[in-house]
Amino acid sequence: MSKKTEERVVSLEELVARAEELKEYAGAIQSALNTYLTQYTELQLVIETLKSLPQGSPQIYVLLNRLGSAMIPAQVSEGWETNIIVNLGLNYYARATREQGVSILEKRLQAVKKIIDRLQRDYKSVVEEYSYIQQILAQVYAQLQSRQAGASGRAE
Repeated sequence: MSKKTEERVVSLEELVARAEELKEYAGAIQSALNTYLTQYTELQLVIETLKSLPQGSPQIYVLLNRLGSAMIPAQVSEGWETNIIVNLGLNYYARATREQGVSILEKRLQAVKKIIDRLQRDYKSVVEEYSYIQQILAQVYAQLQSRQAGASGRAE
């Protein structure tokens, strides 16, 4: 069976509108992607911290904000490795051991990675379509310019 290609006439206004729509959509995808990339990085950091924190009652420094503007010393309670509170999502928390907490966070990390991969595929697709439309618009603009130049040359 041969594939039939359907030709469709699209107005210049429709192309411009679609390009604007794609540009906005690409911006929204990029924003969501940045959010998930930040979440992914933070999850990796938490997992590595939980894995590397020594047992016992270590002295640590706690960040007061996400920018790391200030830290204060803190003493981790004895037996902390059996008393971790893990955010499960949707404002649900669970008490877990270090191993359980790491396992829960690694599963969330995998889920976030899948979302990131899907967003990156969507972003690539949107950018490709946007670029294609931009090329068409550039060709149309060049043709209009050459027609106008030809028309003004004949008028003289």
